[in-house]
Amino acid sequence: MLNGWLVLLGDAFFNGSIVLASFAAKLGAANWVVGLLPALLTAGSMVPQVFLASYVARLPVKVVLYRRMAMLRVASLGLVALGGFFLGHKPELLLWVFVVGLGLNGLFTGFSSLPFWETIAKTIPMERRASLFSMRNLVGGALAFLAGLLVRQVLELPLPFPYPYAILFTLGTLAFAYGWHLFGQIDEPPDKEVRKEELSLTLPFRDFYFRRFLRVRVLLAIAGMVEPFYAAYAVRNLGHKGEVGIYLMVYTSASVLSNLLWVRLSRRFGSRSLILIGAALGALTPALALLLPASLFWVVFALQGAYLSAIGVGTATYLVNLAPTEARSSYIGLSNTIVGLLSFSPVLGGLLADRVGYAGPMLVAAVCYAWALYAGRRLKLLEAAAGGQTP
Repeated sequence: MLNGWLVLLGDAFFNGSIVLASFAAKLGAANWVVGLLPALLTAGSMVPQVFLASYVARLPVKVVLYRRMAMLRVASLGLVALGGFFLGHKPELLLWVFVVGLGLNGLFTGFSSLPFWETIAKTIPMERRASLFSMRNLVGGALAFLAGLLVRQVLELPLPFPYPYAILFTLGTLAFAYGWHLFGQIDEPPDKEVRKEELSLTLPFRDFYFRRFLRVRVLLAIAGMVEPFYAAYAVRNLGHKGEVGIYLMVYTSASVLSNLLWVRLSRRFGSRSLILIGAALGALTPALALLLPASLFWVVFALQGAYLSAIGVGTATYLVNLAPTEARSSYIGLSNTIVGLLSFSPVLGGLLADRVGYAGPMLVAAVCYAWALYAGRRLKLLEAAAGGQTP
C-alpha cells in the first residue's frame, strides 16, 4: 500500500498527460514528440513482458527481479533530472536525453511489471484486489493533489526554463525510489512448485473471455492517443501556460474523489463496471474539450482523472482475476505486450494533430472509447462468477 502511495506521488511529478506534455510543448517539440514521451513510459513497460513470462514463471520468488530492476529505474529517471539541470542551454540535446531516459525507464519497468503482478496475485486474495487498488489510488491521489500544489509553486519560481521542471523530476525520482524500495521488502512466499509455462502468441484466441477482454483493452489503448494533447491544446491553443499546476491539481482531485465511488462500485458490481464507466466518460471528454469555453477547460482534466482511474483499476483487476494461476504470467505478459505496442498511439495522434489540428485525435479517441463501451458490455462478470463479492 505504501509503495502505491509513493509511486502515485512520483507519477504526479512525471504526469505524462500534463507535466511531460507541457514540458515538451515549451521545448517547442512537434506534436508527435509530445505524444511519444508518455508512450515511452507506457509501451516500454508493457512490450517486454511476453518475452519474460516464461522466465518469471520459473522464479520461485518473483520480487527478487523487481528489486534488481528498481536500481536501474531510478538511474534512468536520474538521467532525466540531471539533463534538466545541465542541458537547458541545448534544448535539442535535452530533448534527446529526455527521450532516452524515459525510454530506458519504460524498458526497466517492463522487467518489473510481471514480478509486481505475480507478487500481488500471490499475496492479495481476489476479493480484496479491487479494494486494494482503489484505496491505493485514493491515498496516493491525495498525495498527488498536494504534489499539484507544489508543481504550481515550483513552476512559478523566478527560475529560467527548464530548471523548474528539473526540480519536479528530481522530486519524482526520489518518491519513486523509496516506493520501489518498499515494495521490494515484501515477504513473498516462494512457489511450492516451479511452473513451466508454454507461451503461444495464439493463447488469447484460445480463451473466449480473454479474447473479449483483449478487444476492449486494444480499443482503450488506441483511444489513449488523445491523453497528452489536452494539456498541449491548453498551452498552445488556449494560452494556458501558467495553469499546468492547477490542471494537475484538478486531475488528481478527480482521481482521488472518484476512487471513493470506484471502490464501492467494484465491490458491488465487479471490476467490469469500472471499465464501462471509464469508457463512457472517455467518450464524452473529447467533445467537451472542443466545446467548453477556455474558463471551463479544467472540467476536461477532472473527467480525465476520473476515467483514467476507473480504467486503470478496472482493467488491472479484471486481468489478474481472469488469468488462471498456472498461466498467469502468460496472460498478463501477452495482454500487456499487445496493448503496449498500441500505447504508441499518441505518436499517431500527434501526427494527426499536426495535419488536421487537435480535433483529429479527439474525434478518433471518442469513437474508440464509445466502441470499447459497446464491446465491454459483453465482458464476463468474473467476481460474480467466483463468488468473491457480495451483491
